[in-house]
Order: sequence, then C-alpha cells, then structure tokens
Amino acid sequence: MPAETEIPDNEILYRYCNPGIFPKGQTKIPASIFNDPELSCDWERYQKDPFTSIQIAEGKTCVIKITVCDAIRNPTNPRNSGQVEPKWRQEIIHSPVAAEDDPVHGANQAHSMIRGRKKAAVQEAIRDHALIYGIAST
Repeated sequence: MPAETEIPDNEILYRYCNPGIFPKGQTKIPASIFNDPELSCDWERYQKDPFTSIQIAEGKTCVIKITVCDAIRNPTNPRNSGQVEPKWRQEIIHSPVAAEDDPVHGANQAHSMIRGRKKAAVQEAIRDHALIYGIAST
C-alpha cells in the first residue's frame, strides 16, 4: 500500500458508530465519538458508498460525514482568546490498510485517520464539521 498522505480541505471522511450512542430524541452528534487519538475513518474518494463498509456489518450502522477543514486541522483554544493551539494540531491522513495488516477485516484502500490529541475543543471542532449522513438498515 502507498505511504500515508495528507488529505486536503473540503474532502469527506466517513466515521461509523452504533446508533445506540444517541439518547432517545437526540439528533446532535455526541462529541465524545471523536475522542480517539487515531480516529479511524474512510475517505470518500475511495469509499463511494459508505453503507458497504465492513463497519456496517459490525453494527456501526450510523454513518457520520466529516468535512475536512482547517478548523479541524488547527483547532483553537476557547480559553486562550480563540488562538490556534499547536499541541492540538490534527494530522488528517490517508492511511490505507493492506490485507496482511488486518486479517480480520482485510484490505481497506479508503482507511484514513484524524491523528492527534483530542481535547474537548478538538472533538467539538470535528463535530461542528460533521453531520449524520444516514443509518443503514440491517
């Protein structure tokens, strides 16, 4: 597989989650689903139909669509006059997985990551640029 490359702004990433994380009647995406320091996603460029992802078969049937942007890449600290916080910088990278690297799921050309420390302000920046794309029927 090719080396990791940076994903440009305005590209779309898909994050998968269990719809059970939403309390009844809540439609706002919980920021906590974005807390992983190596947040795994699929890049739309390679995953044209997110509902065909192996994640769907594993019960993560809610698809979140994230628009890559500078606000995610360089989050600001609301406690510091909204200044960019260098320690919170996020790498948004295409990181394909080879079949031999994941014998359970196999190869994933679309695999991507939002890599970096996920303080609350970072999670909120991601959420602010995300929406519920849909829920797969299983």
